[in-house]
Amino acid sequence: MFENDSKFSFAEPDACGASNGRPEPLLPVAPLARLRLLVALDALLATGSVSGAAKALGISPPAASRMLAQLRRLFDDELLVRSGRGMVPTALAGRLRMRVRGLAAEADALMRGEPAPADPPPPHPPLALERGARLDGQPDECGRLRRLFEIGPAHPPQHRLARHVAMVGAGRSRARPLDLAEAEDAFAILLDGEADPVQVGALLVALQYRGITPDELAGLVRAARRQLRPLTDAGPVDLDWPAYLSPRNRRTPWFLPAARLLGEAGHRVLLHGFGPQLSPLDPVLEALGIPVAGSVAEAEARLSGPGCVFLPLPAILPQLQALVNLYRVLQMRSPVNLSLQLLNPLAAPATVMGLPGASLATLHREAAGLLGWNRLLCIDSHRDVAQATPHRLMGLALSERTEVSWLSAPARLAERCASPPPGLTSAEHCRAVWNGQSRDPAAIAAIVDTAALGLLATGAAPYDLAEARRLARNLWDRRTIAGPGADTVAARAVPGRRPRVCRGTA
Repeated sequence: MFENDSKFSFAEPDACGASNGRPEPLLPVAPLARLRLLVALDALLATGSVSGAAKALGISPPAASRMLAQLRRLFDDELLVRSGRGMVPTALAGRLRMRVRGLAAEADALMRGEPAPADPPPPHPPLALERGARLDGQPDECGRLRRLFEIGPAHPPQHRLARHVAMVGAGRSRARPLDLAEAEDAFAILLDGEADPVQVGALLVALQYRGITPDELAGLVRAARRQLRPLTDAGPVDLDWPAYLSPRNRRTPWFLPAARLLGEAGHRVLLHGFGPQLSPLDPVLEALGIPVAGSVAEAEARLSGPGCVFLPLPAILPQLQALVNLYRVLQMRSPVNLSLQLLNPLAAPATVMGLPGASLATLHREAAGLLGWNRLLCIDSHRDVAQATPHRLMGLALSERTEVSWLSAPARLAERCASPPPGLTSAEHCRAVWNGQSRDPAAIAAIVDTAALGLLATGAAPYDLAEARRLARNLWDRRTIAGPGADTVAARAVPGRRPRVCRGTA
């Protein structure tokens, strides 16, 4: 009956109701036709897919897809969005779930001739029950949801967290994503140390398996930022640069000399990453003379003027570092790792981050929009940190509030940066390249291009990679040599001749 639409009249779409060149789906006006849409919505929410709903309703997948389009127009909401391994309901769909489930369940009970819920149960239920029959006194879906919704803000933290865990982990047909306020409350309980250990693992694994939504990610970040002390009136830093590298990463971190280059140019750059037990960056930070702050207050004080400072995660929020350390128990990353990129502990107006893949970049852009971030530059060619890859195509996405600009940077080098020369560590190699003792064109290209990304993120350069590279190269030619008797490369250059350190194709 669902596939034959000829029986029902439809409302004409608006003249301007087309999007992306496609006409809006016609909406039925007959009561029976609209009722079938609600039954279809129940099937879509129960199965979490168009094909599953089509099978449950006994219709074709195209017919189910058409009904989903009509429902989206009817409620002016996506209702189901793709996330992780499948489709998850939106916040509005989650609120509608209990009502449409009750409607569909009652209609099904009427068709089967079952007694009303208010009628007393049979006095002597048979011992041998049919497969799928509900036991006497067993709660139905509506009763389960009603009990969950009775848990409110006044309940103890573990009770509230149990509700959130049940919402996201109750199975495909019953689970729904948390909205921003619910996610903030759930992760605030974790960060306050008020959660049961089982609840911590259940929440993180459920979100990681299904895939976190922008609202959930924004709620996690908001809960973490709520733990930070209020900033002083010294003013924000210019650029937030998250650098949460895997402990297994042994590649030379060329983004560190790039960050120092921006600090010397008058920008205030905050780097933040894992603590010394997990981070491979400490030797390179020391070699380049980048200070490590012991607290958020110290980082803020050091950045009262131009410069570059590294702030380890334990100095920001020890509990957040402890949640990251659960990797050793779970042997997988969790949504907490995703939140670190948006932590922005000193409320910088611009952030530059590295995210592999368009889906993660979209997730972080949407979460940043919910958090009210002004500028966000995502680079898709490097994992965990923003570092340019001159040897490989690089995709950039710059978000300015609600607008997004994309840029593609083709490779300009034939080979990637080589490993440090024999006998040198990554820290010694970085210092040698910075001081001009090692002429490595690929390394210099990576530093210059990464500094150009920082200039693009802050708005110090127009959204033109060639111009940003030119400005960054100019900064590199005038950098200050680290160590005793420091001077600038430009000051040591012979008139009419380029400094020796700048030879090569970078």
